[in-house]
Formats: sequence, structure tokens, C-alpha cells
Amino acid sequence: MEQMAQKHVMKGKHVIVISGGSYRMRTLGPDADSYGIKVTLVEHDSNHLSINGVHGFIEYDYTDHTRDHEHANEIVRLIHERGIKADGCLSFCNECTPLAALICEKMELRGLTYNAAVIATSKSWTQNVLRRSSKEGGDSNTGIFATHAVHLRSALDCDRLPESFKFPAILKLDNCSAAVGACMVKSQTEMKTKFQKVTSSLRTDSDFPHIGLNLGNTMTAWEFYVGTEHIVDVVIYDKTLICAFVTDSGVVRQPYYIATARRMPTFLPKEQRNQIIDAAFRCCLGIGLTDGLFNAEFMMTANGPKLIEINPRMGGYVFRDWLQKLYGIDIMFYAMMIASGIKPEMPDLSETTIQMGVMVVPSLHSKLLTENHSNDKLRKMIDSGDVLYQQFLETLEKSSPYEKPFGIVAVSSSSSIETKTKLINVCKTLHIDQKEYQVEQFIKNF
Repeated sequence: MEQMAQKHVMKGKHVIVISGGSYRMRTLGPDADSYGIKVTLVEHDSNHLSINGVHGFIEYDYTDHTRDHEHANEIVRLIHERGIKADGCLSFCNECTPLAALICEKMELRGLTYNAAVIATSKSWTQNVLRRSSKEGGDSNTGIFATHAVHLRSALDCDRLPESFKFPAILKLDNCSAAVGACMVKSQTEMKTKFQKVTSSLRTDSDFPHIGLNLGNTMTAWEFYVGTEHIVDVVIYDKTLICAFVTDSGVVRQPYYIATARRMPTFLPKEQRNQIIDAAFRCCLGIGLTDGLFNAEFMMTANGPKLIEINPRMGGYVFRDWLQKLYGIDIMFYAMMIASGIKPEMPDLSETTIQMGVMVVPSLHSKLLTENHSNDKLRKMIDSGDVLYQQFLETLEKSSPYEKPFGIVAVSSSSSIETKTKLINVCKTLHIDQKEYQVEQFIKNF
């Protein structure tokens, strides 16, 4: 009944979406239309897949984000010129969230503030704002979750680390998502070498699309923490936590921290789950994220949760699809509700099954994805309901040291042991499990 009422309230709402985003957002228009929501997409690529089925399309090149204020003024003018009465504006793409925030401010719509969006798109700024807030007597004491991050704009900055900086450390692109180029460094010399290697090969969006290189390729470094990695997606309305979902990450592939596996809901016991949700909520509020869906990554250590990063938009990879399968809810719909100034009410989220999946990557699994025999075997498993398969990228791109997963093969069951066993067997049958890609190692914490 709650979902029916919410769909009724949203029927006829007009939402501006900045950027068509990645391949996963290709059904944006038809999905929104199924709820009676009109979407006008602002996108620089007139051939983008997400244009199909949207109510309206504005072609506009916003890719130079140093001019976001200018872009916001022009986009608002184009919206008014078309006679659009917008009820909300948002972006599902990290690098475009500051631009969407500016448009919200100019059109007096509920959403991100520009300052919060800019902070959230910088890992170093996020960490240091949270630390500084605690030192200055902030209410949320978010410093216990943050760590001192050093922003590296050039290789010379690697020679200017503060005396308190500790190795081993994590090195990541400061403004980018999906951990592309992320790696561990054990010394100042190694940090400088890796910095030069990553920044020389990842310069612009054409080098690796849809990860945020339009915002730059500076890097950030902070202390390495031992623990298990978890993703917390929070739904916040008017500084109030509506609900949160915790997804577990598998052990990453070295040396470039490539994602390998996911589990939903989390294996964390209730106390730690509540602790990590509280940390995510407080960290979001700590940098000014008060309305919307936000995606935070943490390491659960022996000393509690430690923040990795916050993304000021809906979570990616499996998040939306798995929530639909496990709970019957479309989190994109709730993002559009909040953007339209409507507080969402969540249905019963009692946990019934466990979903686990392993990523497939171009360098090791191209046969599964291209050869008829292997592909037919996967297709039969999908058709029989034995596995759920999701594709993340439009085409099977040439592999690189920083490759992103092409898709994920997942199974579900009522218990952790049964789900884990099913997944291992499926991965062996499909030859996903290999000497160079040991599935049992990736999901050992699940």
C-alpha cells in the first residue's frame, strides 16, 4: 500500500537528470516512465544509450567542470526555454553531482548543496573535513572514522609528506570512482613511482570513461587499514536517516584493487552493522549531505569502521538490481522522490535470502562472454534461474592493468554456507574460478 501511494504521489513529476551515466543506467527513461515520472536528460553525447525512452533530451557539453557555474546558468536557461516545470534535479554520475547541486540551488529544488557535492567528490577533502570538524568541536565526532589524507597534485608532493604519515598506505585517484588505479604503497619511493605510472596512463576521460577523470587525475594517500570492506548506501531526507543497506565486498585483486565479489545483506553481526550504518550517516551529515541517496565505503577494523570514501549519488554495480530482487524496491525511484521534495516511506525490509556474486573481467573471462559454447552454458543457467547475471559495460573492452569488471554472476539461497557453496560450484562450472582468479579466496569472509 505504501509503494502504491508513493507511486501515485510521484505520477506526473518532472525530474532533470544530469548525465546519462554508465551502461547500467541505460533503462533510465523507461524505468522512470513506468512510475509515471517524466525525465529530461541533460547529456553531452547525442548517441548515449540512456537517451532512449526519456521524456525529453537537452544536448549540452558540460564536461569542462571548471565552468560548472556557467554550465548551470545555461542549463537552467534551456530548461526554462523549453517550458519545463522541474520538480527535481539530480545526477547518478559522481563528477556531475556538483553541477546538479548548482542547478538545484538556482531553481530552489531539494537536493545537494554545491559545497557538499564538491567535498564529496574529493576523497582527501572528505577525510580532512571530517577530521577537522571533530577537532573544532563538531556534534557528530566524525574524526573517529576518518584518517589524515594527503592530496598529491604532482610527483613532487610525494617528497613532502608530513612526518606523521604512515606506511603502508593506500594511493587512489582523488576524484575518481570504482577504485581505478588504486594500489598499496610501502614506501615513499614506491609511492612516487606508482603516482607517476597511474597519472601518466590515466589523464582524461578517454583513457578510462565514466570514472571521473573530467575532474582531474590528482591522487590522495592515507594509512592502510586491515579489515573487511563494506559498502553502506544510506537514504537521507532532511537530515533524517530513512534507511540504509550494507553490502560486503570481496577480497580485491592486487595490485590495483580491482573489485571481485559482493554479498547482500552483510555478514556483519547486528552490532557492527548498526555501527557502520551510524558511521556512514554521521559522515554524510558531517560533509553536508542532508538529502538524497549516498554511497559510502568503509573498512571494518579491530577499532571500528574507518571511512574510505563517500560518493554523493546512488550506489553502482549490483546495488539497485539486488535490492529489487531481495526486497522488491527500486532505489532509483526513492532518489527521484527525495529530489522532488517528497519523503520516502520504506516497505518491510525483513531479510529472506542471501545474494552473493563474483565479477567477471575481460582479461580472464573473455571466452565465457564471447564463445558460443561457454556463453550457452551461462545462458542456460540464467534461463533456469540458477544464476543472476548483470552486465556493467556496453562492450568487452581491451583489458588493462586497471580493468573494471564487465559483469557479475550471482546466486542466492537462505543460508550463507549454501549460497557460498552454490557460487563456488557455478564459478567452477563456468571456469570463472582459475589459478589467477581464485573465487574461494575472494569470498572467504562471506
